[in-house]
Amino acid sequence: MTRSLSLVKMSTVIACLGLFVAAPALAECTISGDIAAEMVNDPDLGTYCYTLTVNWDTGGPHGLSHLDLLVDFEEGTCECEDFLNSINFPAIAGESDGEPGFCVVEYEGWIECDGDPSIPGVDGILFKYEPIEEDCEPGPIGTGYFKFYSDLEPVPVDESLPLVIEKASGESCEGLITGVFPGLSCDPVSAETTSWTHLKGMFSD
Repeated sequence: MTRSLSLVKMSTVIACLGLFVAAPALAECTISGDIAAEMVNDPDLGTYCYTLTVNWDTGGPHGLSHLDLLVDFEEGTCECEDFLNSINFPAIAGESDGEPGFCVVEYEGWIECDGDPSIPGVDGILFKYEPIEEDCEPGPIGTGYFKFYSDLEPVPVDESLPLVIEKASGESCEGLITGVFPGLSCDPVSAETTSWTHLKGMFSD
């Protein structure tokens, strides 16, 4: 039976990597996200289209390099197959505003079973969204819309779920994720077992 997964008591991380440049102390960075679901009955992708809307400000000159949505930690109760068997991505899995000028950045999306090697400590299962290289690139401040599909009905995300942005400098900042997520039969790591202290330790310099 599908759990309300406090959601999925899933632990979610959004990672944002910029270019490596020498930089002075940066202004405060902020990030927030929300996942909404719409019934679309797409025969190829799934019954529901889930859209993750993200607003970010890296607090400095570093533009977004890619996004990670960490859906379960390495010690979680879900297997990667739980996501591979229930989640699909469209060919163009995301869009955001970009630079230079008013341009649109397109992203591809997929599931990584063994974390993100570019971010120490992110060893769980994640959805990765990476820009498709063109003449338009994400800036340090922006809004993006990132999609995935599933036949599973939406269940509420725990509003205390942490959202973390990681920059090339090694600094990080936290926000909150709200909305819904597919109701998996497994139960990703809960907020009770994944404390803020543990999360901040993962993303410390």
